[in-house]
Amino acid sequence: MSNRELSLANAIAHGEEIGYSIFFRCENCGYRLFHIIEVSEKKGNRSQDMIIERTFYLKCTRCGSEEATRVMTIVPSWSAPCIDRDKLPLWGESE
Repeated sequence: MSNRELSLANAIAHGEEIGYSIFFRCENCGYRLFHIIEVSEKKGNRSQDMIIERTFYLKCTRCGSEEATRVMTIVPSWSAPCIDRDKLPLWGESE
């Protein structure tokens, strides 16, 4: 375990709130506000890790540019024990 991981675990154990806000920025003008045109999601199980991949299709409210942004979340096998991972399709086989 690295010093960074130990200090993060220590901070969480003492009740500190850890996290960052994620902002999308328009590739054309840099603005942060979008209309969400569509969202697609794919979930799967890879070695008991839950993989969630979401694709957001966005339209900038300032300049009207349209873009897609993909976000992938991995929930490790040791985390969130209440999730029934066996009910999820194997990652990569649902395509």
